[in-house]
Amino acid sequence: MGRTIEIKVNLTETLGRFKDLRGVNCGPLSPRGWDKKITLNLTRRYLELGIRVIRFHDFYPFDELDYIFPDPNADPSRPESYDFDELDEYIEAAFKVADTVIFRIGYDWNDPPKNSSHLPLDKLTEVVKHIVLHYTRGWADGYHYDNILWEIWNEPDTGRFWAGTPEEYFELYGILAKAIKEVNPNAKVGGPTIAYDIEFLNGFLGYVKSHDLPLDFVSWHIYAIDPYKVVEKAKEVHSVMERHGFGDAPSVLDEWNHWVEKGPWDVFRDTKVASFQAAVLILLQDAPVDIATLYRGDAWNWGGLFYATGTPGKPFYVWLAYKQLLNTTRLSVSVHKDYLIAAAGLSPDGRILLLVSNFADSEVKYTVSIGGYEISQILAVDDHHDLEPLPDGGSLYVSASPYAVHLVILEKKGG
Repeated sequence: MGRTIEIKVNLTETLGRFKDLRGVNCGPLSPRGWDKKITLNLTRRYLELGIRVIRFHDFYPFDELDYIFPDPNADPSRPESYDFDELDEYIEAAFKVADTVIFRIGYDWNDPPKNSSHLPLDKLTEVVKHIVLHYTRGWADGYHYDNILWEIWNEPDTGRFWAGTPEEYFELYGILAKAIKEVNPNAKVGGPTIAYDIEFLNGFLGYVKSHDLPLDFVSWHIYAIDPYKVVEKAKEVHSVMERHGFGDAPSVLDEWNHWVEKGPWDVFRDTKVASFQAAVLILLQDAPVDIATLYRGDAWNWGGLFYATGTPGKPFYVWLAYKQLLNTTRLSVSVHKDYLIAAAGLSPDGRILLLVSNFADSEVKYTVSIGGYEISQILAVDDHHDLEPLPDGGSLYVSASPYAVHLVILEKKGG
């Protein structure tokens, strides 16, 4: 990595608008680390990032079916059988920030509904119907939200969240998907939220197709240490979707992040994870993904953008930099090193914004080649900067420290 790497930006090859992938799991009402009590309100920070999609999963426990409907012997047709109070507060806070909510229907852990520890399937179906009615048709002093994606279960391809067979999940999906459409034909329903098993997805889509079931989106997850693995998985998922005739359905990546197996968990607030997230946001521009939600956006220890105090971590500033690209026209960029990942856009005021992630554990030197433009400023996210200017911002050659992310601003020469 000793020699200088050239980043070429082609002004004559435009690629349209940037794909807006500003989505996260969990809304602005946040716990402090592992503490499940809601003691932080991150609304201002979520608005600052411009978060567009929030997935409801792992609120511990306000979004779980056995919390929403606590007495399994209660009548699911009666409003007093439900505890919506905390969940309503979460939903309201989310829609003050985002355009869309993904509502995961299910339990926290692995029992399928037929087990004695949970509701029988016929009662579960009625409960799900009334949850949908509450949030989309105003039932039980509820709401009339249009932009909710109803996702059936979480990671049923793992024993952690599903103790039944794949076929039992497919059957459950069909029953609940049709029930949701019955009470609200305009509702969007999908799944199967796979963790990793592409054969599970293959079987699921085959079942959906052969039984003519509703499917408005396909959802899946990936955690990786290599940002290119996220793109590979996106292509693999889409290939299976096309095979079964669902190639035009939205592909929803609604859990993703750098894979971290051991603590201390504040590594999620460090530069390496920030660089990984910047790289993925850039690479997904050319991948078959329509919606993406990072796990997660709040101050939860595993994956959050914020420390337990509410202070932003390094990834927060990467997302601020990415936000600036969304108001530009995307330009073609070529870099001949896999670890240096870049995207560029032409802003309405004539400046060029270049986002560069050095996803490498050593310093990298690069230069930017754009005819008629020169670097006016470099904003860095690294161990010493939180999207702040580098002192040598106007230099021809740029040094990026290990896992640094740069937002390079270029202006016309003599402009």
